[in-house]
Amino acid sequence: MNEKKIASGTTKFLSGGALLTVLAAAPYAGATTIQIDFSGNSGSGYADLTLAADPNSSPNYQPTYVAGNNPLSNYDPAGAQYIAGASGSFDGVAITGVMALDQGAAPYGEILPNSFSWISTTTGLNSYDNLFYANGSPLVCPPTSPGGGLGYPFSGGFLDIYGVMFTLANGDAVGLWSDGVTPPGALIPQGGLTYGLDVFTPSSVPGTYLLTDANSQFAGVSASVPEPSSLWLFAAGVLGLLAWRGSKQARKGSSPIG
Repeated sequence: MNEKKIASGTTKFLSGGALLTVLAAAPYAGATTIQIDFSGNSGSGYADLTLAADPNSSPNYQPTYVAGNNPLSNYDPAGAQYIAGASGSFDGVAITGVMALDQGAAPYGEILPNSFSWISTTTGLNSYDNLFYANGSPLVCPPTSPGGGLGYPFSGGFLDIYGVMFTLANGDAVGLWSDGVTPPGALIPQGGLTYGLDVFTPSSVPGTYLLTDANSQFAGVSASVPEPSSLWLFAAGVLGLLAWRGSKQARKGSSPIG
């Protein structure tokens, strides 16, 4: 199952050269803000993401099929953090934040993460959960029938297949998600870690959007964070230099006059 693809219709591929980089503002273990940069034929931009702990993140979340119309899980996937805010720019328009979660009913038989939400469009529903995974997203999509395989079997990337929903200053919204590591031909000819992007514009129906750029996949994705050890070594070196200079000045000040 991948509601994002079901709801958004045709898929188009972005040509090579797409890029997603993740840069930490401090050694990652203590960072609260990271920057992502993304670029492809559907648009490009960057976002500074404010991360917060997710108290619902737990290994107790398991993609599961249970016959019936089920409530959302009490848990989010293990390793998840909340994307609590965002700023930046997309195609020259300011990113003003992330869309508030609007937890919605899961498709029949599926138990989905606690943060799972819907954005309503004139062509159907699109999903998001505003979750970030420092160590790569896990499988989050349950099977769609008893004993069936996972509805969407791929994982990986700093986002999951539901992704984050950015709000823009002009009233539009941009959904960015990870399709995970896919084999050649599954989504794009070369396969590999793949991200997707949707662009939404408000419609004449309050609370509903027009899907103006549907399911654009892009490859050639890379993601990195600076090594904490190198940052700490640099900081320690600077502090050491300042301490040495201070000590030298102190010795000069206390030297006897001959």
